[in-house]
Amino acid sequence: MSGAVHEVVGMRPGTMRRLIDRAEPGVTRFTAGPIEDHQLPLVVIRGVQDGPRVCVSAGVHGSEYCAIEAAQRLLAISSEIRGTLVVLPVVNTPAFRQRSVYTSPLDGKNLNRVFPGDPAGTQTERLAYWLVDEVLTHVDAYIDLHCGDLNEALEPFTLFREGNDKAEHLARVFGFSDVIASPATGMTISAAADAGVHAIIAEAGGGGRFEPQAIDSLVDGVHRVLLELEVIPHKVPPSPHYNAISVSRCVSVVAEICGLWSPTCSAGSFVEAHSELGSIRNFFGDKIASVTAPVTGKVMFNISSLAVNRGETVAGICFC
Repeated sequence: MSGAVHEVVGMRPGTMRRLIDRAEPGVTRFTAGPIEDHQLPLVVIRGVQDGPRVCVSAGVHGSEYCAIEAAQRLLAISSEIRGTLVVLPVVNTPAFRQRSVYTSPLDGKNLNRVFPGDPAGTQTERLAYWLVDEVLTHVDAYIDLHCGDLNEALEPFTLFREGNDKAEHLARVFGFSDVIASPATGMTISAAADAGVHAIIAEAGGGGRFEPQAIDSLVDGVHRVLLELEVIPHKVPPSPHYNAISVSRCVSVVAEICGLWSPTCSAGSFVEAHSELGSIRNFFGDKIASVTAPVTGKVMFNISSLAVNRGETVAGICFC
């Protein structure tokens, strides 16, 4: 790869915006310091020819390792592209270092629930604001890579903000058989959509495991979208599911009590409305709660850890 290599901490406001606008052809690497106690790696790959600006991020949740590894592999994309590719391989570096599930150790907040952020808020809220102000409002399309967290099992899916036809098209192009339309409040894709950017979330893998198939599927999906946007020149296999996809919605099932979680279904299984998804026991082994499905549908993800806390999502069910 060619291009300048920079190590920058404490970026001045507007630096990232200017880099996206004016980067020289080649590869430019930065270590930004958008907030205190937070270093954020990012790479700008600029082609010789003009074209769209696309951002790919991972590590919004710091323990979603398949997504982070997929973003790492995207750094090897040649600068022989059209337009500009911005890659943020690990957004939430404090959570990554601490192996934190869902939340940042800096303030205990879930980054993918506080967008568009607040410049005067907590660390996580200010990081969200920086991402929107410096990056997401200056690109044409956005792919946010995720997977099941350390305590989650997950079926691959893509997610877009409902009502955005162009984002739905990109979600289909990505290539997973399950595509979900979401109200998407507080999330990366909601902030991007509000800025007029076509954005999707793609998820595969989970449980803190290194899953080559899941990683490859994420990389291949990004390549399909980049090809669709005419950013990359080489051919990749088309989406195997585009015409067969039926867009669904997803409902979250939340635990109402703390305890020991015992699931009775797995990610990818189909469940009937009112059937048991699992039970919660106390430390003496007594069953203290039963968790049931509110709808008939497919379990897209569920908690795979023994521990569960009140208010945590134990499963997500996709339904038509």
